[in-house]
Amino acid sequence: MRFPFKELPGHSDAYLRPVVTVRLEGLLQPQTCLVDSGALHNRFGRVLADVAGIDLSDGERERFGVGGFLTEAATVPVRLQLGEAVWQAPVSFCDPWPLDFQILGQEGFLRFFRTTLCAAEGWVECTFES
Repeated sequence: MRFPFKELPGHSDAYLRPVVTVRLEGLLQPQTCLVDSGALHNRFGRVLADVAGIDLSDGERERFGVGGFLTEAATVPVRLQLGEAVWQAPVSFCDPWPLDFQILGQEGFLRFFRTTLCAAEGWVECTFES
């Protein structure tokens, strides 16, 4: 699956980045996600877990910095979907989450896909490695 680079929602710099739309279990609306090779984990806004009905009570809790802000998260395994590919991976649901997009990292996304980035031509290609 090849996707053109896009502007991140909420950013006015018009810089194009590797962005894909991923479905989170329990939600019909796909989520705009930045493919971030520097991030270890998937980071989503906590409100998505609330809307999707995902139970965070047994999630591992931690506090960390993302993009210049501090947040607290509960991490639980969830089902995600990109195109026809479906996989289960840990997602840290963060509060606060002032970003208008979610983050896909190494452990929760890149380890499941062979991913090629071509910044010169502005595309990201993801091949599911089941």
